[in-house]
Amino acid sequence: MIRLGKRGYRAIMLNLTRTADYLAASLKELGFIIMSDGKGRGLPLVAFRLPPKTAEKYDEFAIAHQLRERGWVVPAYTMAPHSEKLKLMRIVVREDFSRSRCDSLVNDFKLALAQLEEMDKKTLEKYRE
Repeated sequence: MIRLGKRGYRAIMLNLTRTADYLAASLKELGFIIMSDGKGRGLPLVAFRLPPKTAEKYDEFAIAHQLRERGWVVPAYTMAPHSEKLKLMRIVVREDFSRSRCDSLVNDFKLALAQLEEMDKKTLEKYRE
């Protein structure tokens, strides 16, 4: 903060918040359930999960695997004991994550979801393992 000053730090954080909100809106359009607060009410991150109906075909771990094949590291998690059936994914928006990189990530999400929709059950079981 000393190097940038209060105004510089605020500008960076506003940009991170806008990018996180844009990413959350884009993922919501794809059908994901957004679990994190937006509009500056929390950290610049997006936590999200699949709706229960979609999770029957494939899960967050299969999406994470597909994204990793495209060069993205988007971790998938299970929750703590007594809620371990709930899975979610998380993206932390950093200063070097621009709007154009965000658009690239959203496009890769679309490709990953389309590819998972086309896979047969046997292949999906392999991804789950």
